[in-house]
Amino acid sequence: MSILAEATVARESRSRPTVGDAAGAVADLGVLVPLAAALILVNGLDAGAVLLCAGVLVLASGLVFKIPFPVQPLKALTAVAVARELSPDVIHAAGLELAGFLMLLSIGHVADAVARIFVKPVVRALQLGVGTLLVITAAKLVLDPPEVFQATPDSPWPILLGFAALGCVAFAAHRRHYWAALALFGTGVVVTVVTVAPELGAISLHLPKVDLPSWSAYGSAFVLLVVPQLPLTFGNAVVAVNDLAHEYFGPDAHRVTPSRVCLSAGAGNTVSALLGGMPMCHGAGGLTAHVRLGARSAAMNLLLGSVFVTLGLLFSTQIPLILGLMPVWVLAAFLMYAGLRHALLVTDLRGSSLAIAIAAGGLGAWLGNLAVTAGLALALEHGLRLARRRVREAS
Repeated sequence: MSILAEATVARESRSRPTVGDAAGAVADLGVLVPLAAALILVNGLDAGAVLLCAGVLVLASGLVFKIPFPVQPLKALTAVAVARELSPDVIHAAGLELAGFLMLLSIGHVADAVARIFVKPVVRALQLGVGTLLVITAAKLVLDPPEVFQATPDSPWPILLGFAALGCVAFAAHRRHYWAALALFGTGVVVTVVTVAPELGAISLHLPKVDLPSWSAYGSAFVLLVVPQLPLTFGNAVVAVNDLAHEYFGPDAHRVTPSRVCLSAGAGNTVSALLGGMPMCHGAGGLTAHVRLGARSAAMNLLLGSVFVTLGLLFSTQIPLILGLMPVWVLAAFLMYAGLRHALLVTDLRGSSLAIAIAAGGLGAWLGNLAVTAGLALALEHGLRLARRRVREAS
């Protein structure tokens, strides 16, 4: 189905919540759950604050943009933070610095002007790179499941179950039987709960405290986390998500602009950093995941955000256990399918633009650094356009 046809489907069904909104709500958990769990377990972030702040941004995004809008952890930043076991102070300082940059870009429509440099081949290169990395992440989930996931069977069962789940997800998405994807996820949770028989303990209200990172954290945060993350955030989580929102939802995405996306992510990260949550963005891969699994309205944000807020407020001490009850092979299947469909967006290009997008997207995915993708695609595409203009002028 073409992107234009997908957009038509989305507009036709946006007026009422559907089972697809519920299925779409869980479609991107394959990214959020492992990254959030790593920040909680390795870096010591407050579990309640992480989910509470994520839930608030999910709810706010739906209310502001009026379409199913994604919220994800910042992947490059999280990877470095976990690998270096950085302290919460450094992570929160990075969140405030990124928020500052994004909010500055939102002033006077600066982001809208800068976004014009990111022409379609550049955006498609980023989407190809993101899609490829999502596929790689999905494969790693089943090849080496993180310890947080409870009752994961021994190899090769996660791989076999993952392939079976992928087939089910692809069938559900193709036939628009989104209830099947939701049933698959629910069945996996039930099986895990029955196997593990977890003791969640009593409900208790947990309110995070407002706190500022120490001044000494800002230098390390800027060098280690902000510099490698900012180009990726603007390219994929501002420009690409804006482009994709308009392609999927047409006129219904008129509230989505680069400046407003910057303001949303900037405000969300400010609140999250002050309350002890994790740095977040509006990743384009997340939008594809939600839409491909059936999300057609902002009801998806209401469902997902409400669950996150409830968990963050009432189950903060049990959050790592609750996250681990999700079936890793189902999350991997959602992630794999979304990654493949996101990468395939590049197929609407032709000629040199397609070659540039494939080269830049592939190199960035291979290096694990999509800032390389953005820089290379921008240089090649605009360099080629300049060369063609000079040839025309000379003739």
